[in-house]
Amino acid sequence: MKITSAKREALAPWIRQNRQIIDDALWDDGYVLFRGFDVGGLDGFEESAASACDSLYKHYGDLPLASASENVYFATPYPKHLEIQFHNEASHTHTWPSRQLFFCLEPAPEGGEWTLSDGRRVIERLPAQMLERFRELGLVYRRRFIRGLDASWEQFFKVGSLQELRDKISPTGHEIDAPSENDVTVSYRTHALLHIPERGTEAWFNQILLHHPDALPAEVDSLLRKHFQRDQFPRTVFFGDGSPIPAEWVRTIDRVLSECSVRIQTQTHDVLLVNNLLLAHGRLPYSGNRQIRVALGDMRDHAVASAAASAA
Repeated sequence: MKITSAKREALAPWIRQNRQIIDDALWDDGYVLFRGFDVGGLDGFEESAASACDSLYKHYGDLPLASASENVYFATPYPKHLEIQFHNEASHTHTWPSRQLFFCLEPAPEGGEWTLSDGRRVIERLPAQMLERFRELGLVYRRRFIRGLDASWEQFFKVGSLQELRDKISPTGHEIDAPSENDVTVSYRTHALLHIPERGTEAWFNQILLHHPDALPAEVDSLLRKHFQRDQFPRTVFFGDGSPIPAEWVRTIDRVLSECSVRIQTQTHDVLLVNNLLLAHGRLPYSGNRQIRVALGDMRDHAVASAAASAA
């Protein structure tokens, strides 16, 4: 759904006054694009995010902070000539936002479109055999935190020592292998599809395309192969029993997500609000400068989601 302001209205109060319309659109279309509004800079974006969510998330370790408030982040720092593939934010962890907002401060002169793929349509198109296996086994994400590559484990988990890390995440089902502070591997078993009790439906909900080696761009795969065996890449994902996900299945997933997707050309001061439970998002390659800020809100929990799925 796209909402355009012809009068350049202030966005935050508009959202507060029309919250029910926005909430309905997030379940119907999965997203709302606000265009032509007066956002009011980063402070106004934060206020708009707070108006669109019941609560904002302050402690997300996968994105660098962009403001002193701890509620606004920079977009994923990823090479601009490469596509960020479809993923549901934080679906590889035990908590994730149900709502995510993107604020375009400066659109790229070429490329850089937002991409969205509807997880409800995805499960209608994926082969039944594939869905059955993913429902039965779920996924195991394995992430190696190696100094100089990606976020550090201290940054991601907001801890200062390995003992703090163990104390914080072991109760949530994470497994930790830490030969040293410079090489820490964290594994987590979770679902590949998400049951959404308030709608009585389910959606494709994971980060397979961000973690599986067969989904990597050729140049990234080649670079990592020089330093690691493929099953020891910094990010990997398997079926929940530890068995490999076939490369041809990954290609099918990539194709179906693309078939179920839309592209949104960004304009200055656009704000995109996404239902992260329903829609995977990504970003196309671009040239020139591009500045995007991000906010996250209304967190969900793996244990609660699993209990809801068992009761369904």
